[in-house]
Amino acid sequence: MLKTIKDILFSTRLTAVLLFVFGAAIGVATFIENDFGTPASKAVIFNTRWLELVMLLLTINLIGNIFKYKMIQLSKLATLTFHVALIIILIGAGITRYISYEGLMHIREGETSNTIVSDDTFLQFKVDNQEIQTSYEKKLFLNPLYNAPFNIDFDFVGSDVEVTFKDFIQNSIDTVIPDDNGKNIIEIVTVGQKGRVSRFIEQGQTKFFGNFPVAFDNNTVAEAVKIMTTDTGLIMVSPYDVNYLSMDDQSTGLLKKDTIHVFKNRRLYSIGQVQMVYKQVHEKSVIKQVSADKKNPNGEDALIVDVTCNGKSKEVILFGGKGYLSNPTIFQLEGLNFSLTYGAKQTTVPFEITLDDFILDKYPGSMSPSSYESEVTLNDNRNGGVKFSQKIFMNNVLDYDGYRFFQSSYDQDELGTVLSVNHDFWGTTVTYIGYFLLALGMVITLITKNSRFNILRRKVKEIRLKREAMTVVLALFSFVGLHGQDGHNHKNETKDFVEVNKEHADKFGRLLVQDADGRIKPVQTMASEMLRKVTRKEMFNNMTPSQVLLSMMYNPPYWQQLPMIKVNHPELEEKLGAKDHYAPFLNFFDKNFQYIIQEDAEIANRKKPSERTKYDKEVIAVDERANVCFMIFDGSLFKIFPKVGDENNTWFTSRDYKQFTSHDSVFVKSMLPYYFSVVSESFKTKNWATADSILTLVADYQYKFGAEVIPEQSKIDLEITYNRVNIFKRLFMYYTFVGLLILVFLFMDIFSAKKWKKTVVKFLTGGLFILFGLHTIGLAARWYISGHAPWSNGYESMIYIGWATVFAGFLFSRTSKMTLAATSILTALILMVAHLNWLDPEITPLVPVLKSYWLMIHVAIITGSYGFLGLGCLLGFMNLILMIVKTAKNRLRINSTIKELTIIVEMTLTVGLFMAAVGTFLGGVWANESWGRYWGWDPKETWALVIVLIYAMILHLRFIPKANGKYLFNLVAVLGFSTVIMTYFGVNYYLAGLHSYAKGDPVPIPTFVPVTLAVVLLVGVVAYLRNRKDRV
Repeated sequence: MLKTIKDILFSTRLTAVLLFVFGAAIGVATFIENDFGTPASKAVIFNTRWLELVMLLLTINLIGNIFKYKMIQLSKLATLTFHVALIIILIGAGITRYISYEGLMHIREGETSNTIVSDDTFLQFKVDNQEIQTSYEKKLFLNPLYNAPFNIDFDFVGSDVEVTFKDFIQNSIDTVIPDDNGKNIIEIVTVGQKGRVSRFIEQGQTKFFGNFPVAFDNNTVAEAVKIMTTDTGLIMVSPYDVNYLSMDDQSTGLLKKDTIHVFKNRRLYSIGQVQMVYKQVHEKSVIKQVSADKKNPNGEDALIVDVTCNGKSKEVILFGGKGYLSNPTIFQLEGLNFSLTYGAKQTTVPFEITLDDFILDKYPGSMSPSSYESEVTLNDNRNGGVKFSQKIFMNNVLDYDGYRFFQSSYDQDELGTVLSVNHDFWGTTVTYIGYFLLALGMVITLITKNSRFNILRRKVKEIRLKREAMTVVLALFSFVGLHGQDGHNHKNETKDFVEVNKEHADKFGRLLVQDADGRIKPVQTMASEMLRKVTRKEMFNNMTPSQVLLSMMYNPPYWQQLPMIKVNHPELEEKLGAKDHYAPFLNFFDKNFQYIIQEDAEIANRKKPSERTKYDKEVIAVDERANVCFMIFDGSLFKIFPKVGDENNTWFTSRDYKQFTSHDSVFVKSMLPYYFSVVSESFKTKNWATADSILTLVADYQYKFGAEVIPEQSKIDLEITYNRVNIFKRLFMYYTFVGLLILVFLFMDIFSAKKWKKTVVKFLTGGLFILFGLHTIGLAARWYISGHAPWSNGYESMIYIGWATVFAGFLFSRTSKMTLAATSILTALILMVAHLNWLDPEITPLVPVLKSYWLMIHVAIITGSYGFLGLGCLLGFMNLILMIVKTAKNRLRINSTIKELTIIVEMTLTVGLFMAAVGTFLGGVWANESWGRYWGWDPKETWALVIVLIYAMILHLRFIPKANGKYLFNLVAVLGFSTVIMTYFGVNYYLAGLHSYAKGDPVPIPTFVPVTLAVVLLVGVVAYLRNRKDRV
């Protein structure tokens, strides 16, 4: 019996099953989170005991395999290190799960706090008999999908007390229903930030309105505002002074505290920050909670429980939820006092933090925020005292005594900050040790002579020596057309508009401008960024970016009424009067010139990134586009005038002429108006010579007074050339052409081997090497121009993945020329996707959270792994094709090719898995250094882990009898790449999360996706049927 259990626990079958179950479960959890919210994903998967059991069994399995396969020896040091690392990482995850905690700290300017509001939600209740008190709490993940019932029972001084879960209603609102067995219910309307809200209090109950309780025929709470029923009507006794305003005659007055007053209709009572109006009493009624629409701002999550004491029960409704410090619901039952709350709980830290100043930077001429930070002072009176000041902003975390504080949000009045807090020193430390050992083990695995990777390399060489010539087979591909919108025409554009002379616009584009982060770049670059940001197009109305920018500055009225601002959310389109997803700048203002989406933008920006809805994201994006247009129209974006002697080397716009000396101020103030008047005249005369000379004059001024920060002329020329050539868009076509030709000649060679065909393939290989060189030069140029590694955004990471794919092909080209053809076609597809409209190919300054060397390493490694995994997918697909076309006549040659390519597939997947694992866990390091936590089950990091788990399972299939055949391995190598597709595109554009590039509603699923899936499944089935007759 024990041997059977041991064999099962330590079997490779169980390893594969656990890896698959783990990966599939957390992948499904991301969809649950997207549709039902984070609590649902935690309740159903992430925080469940069964998932913890899976990880525990995986840990035991890994430990058992260390002894089963005798890894504790020098020759297997690499494998041992790798497995020990995974065990330590799982242990670190356990420490984080059970010991660490996180929450929020809210501080107002000039105030001090040591209190954290928990990130988790709890049911907390207290019971007392005025002499003895007992308290209890239970962590809950209530959600609209599934809630496990719970029951809490205990003995309190001889009384049997029981709290039982009854129901949960998300975003509930009260409604009153007549009931013959019901009680009288008073309806009071409160007025606050959520507008007018009806509040209902059942006779005999007490409810909190803001910070103070209001009781209806209940005298048990001394500090409550008491409303009582008398024979002549309602009266009120308040422990506070109450101001009132009569709605009938607008008279005002003051009601003294602790005095009986008549509680009247149509009178606005003000108590502290709360304003309320008595509406009516509902006789013989009951209060029911119903779920309101998600957009209803007045709804609150409601937990309904039954409280039983000595057999007598009472239904209690608790309002609250994540992040809420709910007021307690207080009542008496069987002579005992009960107090229950549902929501966050407060904890304290052993030191204090004072908010000295909160700084919010906004776009020039706008109320929309661009960045924010908190200047704080930490004071610890323990151990002799510690006191220091620090700024907290994205990528600049306050780290002290095991606590990490990072900037999360801010108050609406901009006088308070919200800091996210994480306390997980031991979990992080243990996990970091595991990360280090994981990377070390993978490196050793690749370089050790007797490692699996190097054994495979030697096998490929042996196969080649057994054959007289290398045989490669053409894989038959059907390319599905992907039609991206070039968007050069817009049906609402004015046809008779006279556009700026292109040659002059090109000269205008060579002027230099300073961006918001201080980088000096050509106006052409800024124009391109602006056009792509605002319209999501490379050209507009057949005009180049420089032409558009100059025209917008010269003729604002025309462009302000032109639909050119991209809007991609139905609700926002309707609000802005957009047509065909484009809205004019003037539509952003109402008749009183009030900014229409001002309130929406402020609300969206104050939310934590993970809590923003698709509408919030689109509002932020559209708000930015509108602000870019505004800054172009008012000239605040056009900082082209350097100031002599400025210590920060700041450049200014013509509106900042007062910053200059009297002589220079005249030049700065008058130059652009004069230039635009000359441009106007040039439209009539068709002579642009004078306008050209003014540009030369401005350029001379820039080089004379701004030389200290102006880049080398070579860098400026390179940037202009780079923008004009658009190398990566061209490379897509070239890679496609060369890759297809190589495949054609390899296909011909398999049936009729001729020397000249091999010569042609060598020639095409040389051409592919030239394209790879151009690709490398393009990346290097982008790096040199921007000053940061070229993988900081979606577009850059895609072109880098393409580069890594070709590099992987050349790495294995000595063993098989097939890899070069495959990588060329795969890279062409990658570059084509990179230029679809939902990506944003532009050189932009990095936001603070992206200015991290950890990010550079993390993204480089993990996106590079996609190239290797993609190559393995493509070669696996070719092997399936070979199994289909195999006949008795070519069996020997094709079997040899399949065997060779299968080994190459395993090698590429091994390298890809190692890079994906290291990249994923380095992402955890970056997150911890930037956001304050190394793992948070964000959809992107979750799916990155899914890649690691699924490919680890694929590479372990060789240890499982009846699952180690070439057919199954190649099939799962193809299907496994779907996890990469989901990680990169599915998460980025279809799931909400911190890593999402998506703006507004997700883009439609491209038609090639279901077609490609159908083709893969069809090929897989046919290959299985053919392979069953002739196994390889």
